Amino acid sequence: MYDNKAFMKKLAALAVPIMLNEILNSSVNLLDTFMIGKLGEAPVAAVGLANQIFFLFIVVCFGVNSGSQIFMGQFYGKGDSSGIHKCMGTTFVLSVVLSLIFQLAAFAIPDKLMAIYSKDPEVIALGVDYLRIVAFSYILSALTVLINASLKSTGQVLQPTFTTFISLVCNFVFNLIFIYGLKMGVKGAAVATLGARSIELGTVILLVYAKKYIVAARPDAYFKSIDKAFLKHFFIVVIPVILNELMWALGTTIYNVAYKYSGTVAQAAVQISGTVQNEFMVAGIAIGSACGIMIANALGADDKERAIYYSRKSMTMSLVFSTIAGICLALAAPYIAGFFDVTDEARRYARIMMYIISLGIYIKTLNFITVVGVLRNGGDTRFCLIADAATVWFVGVPMAFLGSAVLHLPIYITFAMVYMEEVVKLFLTVPRVLKNKWINTLVE
Repeated sequence: MYDNKAFMKKLAALAVPIMLNEILNSSVNLLDTFMIGKLGEAPVAAVGLANQIFFLFIVVCFGVNSGSQIFMGQFYGKGDSSGIHKCMGTTFVLSVVLSLIFQLAAFAIPDKLMAIYSKDPEVIALGVDYLRIVAFSYILSALTVLINASLKSTGQVLQPTFTTFISLVCNFVFNLIFIYGLKMGVKGAAVATLGARSIELGTVILLVYAKKYIVAARPDAYFKSIDKAFLKHFFIVVIPVILNELMWALGTTIYNVAYKYSGTVAQAAVQISGTVQNEFMVAGIAIGSACGIMIANALGADDKERAIYYSRKSMTMSLVFSTIAGICLALAAPYIAGFFDVTDEARRYARIMMYIISLGIYIKTLNFITVVGVLRNGGDTRFCLIADAATVWFVGVPMAFLGSAVLHLPIYITFAMVYMEEVVKLFLTVPRVLKNKWINTLVE
């Protein structure tokens, strides 16, 4: 019924730039972990755990923007630019409020936040130094996420890649200057991140208005058409997405609370393997994100059959790319672990956890595509909330504490137990997609 070649061409046009963007995004984190890792286990654990606050914040921002992106993608498919702008205006207000809340907490009570994740006084002290500086970058990151999400929902997927590349280069240069040149340690890493995020936001704003993309408008255009009816409809769809991301992110950070019972060495290994996992997930994330844009555009144009076709094809593509990624990670794991200046024990833990990731990456990728790519962009946000929250809190979190705090198992066994969350989620989400219960047109 549909042309496979046309699908592949369209998918590639969206997915390749998104993949490059995800590679660059995860490379920023990998670069930080690698460069800070040269200072030892305590600094890498401190920065990794301090960034759990940022992770929680950026995931909530992602939830806000993901919900908004559903509308923007469908408004774009419908050809309604004013609808896109009022979504951006609403999301802007939410992003600023969230930024101020997290920034205040990170600046005012960093010691209490770090104590949640670590029992090591040195790790806590280093994390406090890092948080009090990097907190000022939160609002910059939130606004960058908003603009990039808006660009992607309207098919402009290459531009975020360019600005992320600028951020990566700046972060590398600033890390060299502040961490090593000025010998500022973790404080230097925080200053480098703040500088890189500032340049990234400035670049993307200049690019949007210089190129006159559809998301660019006069400041008042983002707010003048917002009314109560729109806000009610908007929040009915978006609030489950925000709660979804918040519950998932809280659960994921609770994993790190559980891992502190395994010690600083184990926590350093978790930070290393987690950063590497993100690097090898980029293909699946790109396919899921690209498919989500295509599904939203199709539903905006009231073409439900095409949306179903896109959902099936994206799930098939995930098998191919995640299998390749898993094999590559398994082969590269011993070499990747050797790059970090940590103890042999930490390297061994990280290497074993990378092998576990290489086996589970297909399940994790397929879950991302079904939840974030298909179900969410089809407007089935309540089901996504239930599936994500239930598996994290009733499977993942109990497994983390059981393995680390109760049974005191090696960290890699606990890590494998936590992966059962993804297995259970798979049995919830795939049948939902195949039964086509997720299809909703939101901008009629």
